[in-house]
Amino acid sequence: MDNHFPLNKLLLASAITVSLTACWDNSSNNSYNELEMELRLMETTDLHSNMKPYNYFASPKDNALSPQDYGLARTAVLIKEARAEALNSMLFDNGDLIQGSPMGDYVANLGVAYLERNVHPVYKAMNYLGYDVGNIGNHEFNYGLDYLAAATSGANFPYINANVYQFEGKQPTNNVAVDEETCAVDIDKHFAGNYAAFFEQFEPYFTPYEILERDFTATDGGTYTVKVGVIGFTPPNILNWDKRYLECKVMLADIKMTAEHYVPKMKAEGADIIVAIPHSGLSGGDRDEDFMDNASWQLAQVDGIDALMFGHDHNNFPTTSNTYDGMEGVDAPNGKIFGKPAVMPGFWGNHLGVIDLTLRSSDRGETWAVKSSSASLRSLKEDPYLQDEMVNYLVSSDHEGTMDFMAEEIGNIDEPINSYFSAVESDISVQIVNEAQYSQGLSWQDDGVLDSSITMLSVSAPFKGGRGGREDYTNIDGDALTRASVADLYVFDNNTPAVLELTVADLIEWMEVIVAQQYQTVAEEGDRLLHQQFRSYNFDVFFGGFDTDGESLLTYSIDVSQAPRYQVNEIGELVYDANGNLIQTDSRRISNIMYAGEALENDLTKKLYVVTNNYRASQSWMPGVANARIAHEDEVDSNRDLVNNYLNAKSDDLADPNDILEFPNAHNFTLVGPSGVTVEFLSSHLEAAESFANTYLPRVTPTEEFDNVADNEGFRVFTYTFD
Repeated sequence: MDNHFPLNKLLLASAITVSLTACWDNSSNNSYNELEMELRLMETTDLHSNMKPYNYFASPKDNALSPQDYGLARTAVLIKEARAEALNSMLFDNGDLIQGSPMGDYVANLGVAYLERNVHPVYKAMNYLGYDVGNIGNHEFNYGLDYLAAATSGANFPYINANVYQFEGKQPTNNVAVDEETCAVDIDKHFAGNYAAFFEQFEPYFTPYEILERDFTATDGGTYTVKVGVIGFTPPNILNWDKRYLECKVMLADIKMTAEHYVPKMKAEGADIIVAIPHSGLSGGDRDEDFMDNASWQLAQVDGIDALMFGHDHNNFPTTSNTYDGMEGVDAPNGKIFGKPAVMPGFWGNHLGVIDLTLRSSDRGETWAVKSSSASLRSLKEDPYLQDEMVNYLVSSDHEGTMDFMAEEIGNIDEPINSYFSAVESDISVQIVNEAQYSQGLSWQDDGVLDSSITMLSVSAPFKGGRGGREDYTNIDGDALTRASVADLYVFDNNTPAVLELTVADLIEWMEVIVAQQYQTVAEEGDRLLHQQFRSYNFDVFFGGFDTDGESLLTYSIDVSQAPRYQVNEIGELVYDANGNLIQTDSRRISNIMYAGEALENDLTKKLYVVTNNYRASQSWMPGVANARIAHEDEVDSNRDLVNNYLNAKSDDLADPNDILEFPNAHNFTLVGPSGVTVEFLSSHLEAAESFANTYLPRVTPTEEFDNVADNEGFRVFTYTFD
């Protein structure tokens, strides 16, 4: 028997063996080069100096009975828990950090010199928690650039911002012309739309981005370096909001165009992944205009950005609420914008944003890319006493200083002052601000700064009206007005006074666009009265002082049985046509506008002054305001200063310092609806709101029902009955 293969068959078998071996070797190499790792990204945003879960507007006794629902000491519990679950993690802060609470006010009052010697309390806590990067929000600019620099010098982590540029020292060139009056650069005109030339010529004011090299553990147990690019942005409108500190010092670039400039550079410098941290919301971003403050929708479409950790809107994302319904590319329940993971963790530390990335390397860890992702929010633990005691300890001296600072008394009161029902009844919390602004307006007329022949009005809004949850209302229920009361009445200490000159016709359009957003159209028993997601700080209430008999000079009616003049969607957001214009109708809700017994509608061209703040005065898109002329601006005092000065002067005028400060209600607006019909609206669940309604508001009745406003839970249902 022949046991030998023919030569040709042997060669064929050998060739097949070699071929199979080669295939196996290539697969082994690929398998060897392929790596994966899990990376957890965490975000806080809009902390607004809320470190301890302590309500500085309430008494120590009330705080002992019920700690505040938020604060970084509570968020820290979530941070540590989420960090312990992951082999690899990073922690970012989105901004709006050093302003917005009594502790922020207290430190700001101490000033730059204090911060040059002491660490701001927010950084005492954040350094301990080990943040990797911080972004600069709009409220970081509220106290000026020197204060911002002194405050952030205490951070043991880098700060980034890409769309703020230096102005000082830059001279006009062939490529750019500078408006000497406004210190503004018209990029479209002078660069012919060449934004690249702008970015090359002007210097960023801050470090625009960081590429952080971090050693992380892969699933094979090995340690590999990942280059994480992080880029930050702030709303372009800071130039209007903080004009007194920023004009002729900085310039602002469009957020999306800035990203399109820097992201390719970051990639070229070796960034494996890029995380955008815009202090920029999502609402309305699909209008897709230049220089949008809410530009996160646009950013998600920039090639090279892998994840977004955004803020500014004080909303939740991911969310199952209807806030972002109908927005192209937005998968709100799953936390995706155009397929990219995105989080916005509310405000004041009430949530922690978490993005989990699976990274893949095909070259043995030399480079990495995102394979898959998920986004989620973590809510605070139900037990309010579950806090990080080290955070509380680190800010304890600042906490004591804040309590003493806020306790300084101004004068005595004998009735509660609150904003629980500002949208249904004229209230004293808004009126006090209006009285202060109106008084200052009259002083400017007396001093010849303004024409004394023009009728003076004031406008303000309930700055605390539930945006921050069911307890976020002005509530002064003690027997004295204090420094804390002033902050409770006027939250935004960066607003400065501005006086607009406009006509009665402009005033009516201003009123109409506000009431279109605030009120739903009611017709039947049980209808909902308010668009609850409308931001209360935009509910403008107008005031014209009192006559010699103590009667309100300005009164007007709001008829909510009529359709709105300006079209809005189901949550009260204004609707625009294809050309970007507001959609108008012939309907009217504002009527019976009376001043000193005369119908203002009879003289639509009559000139008026309206004292407001720089934020409202800058809103040139807004009907009524769009036609107004800024007659006077005061950048020395803030609107909060006006309130403080007014209340102190009113107290000083008392014959006896123990006398009561009185604030007769002007009842300047009246709601009109179907006669005898009872409708529903939401306000605070607090007993103080229920008690106030029962004692002072016969048309308002509390119920035992509760409902949510977007992601904020537990508001009480109240009813309102029309005459």
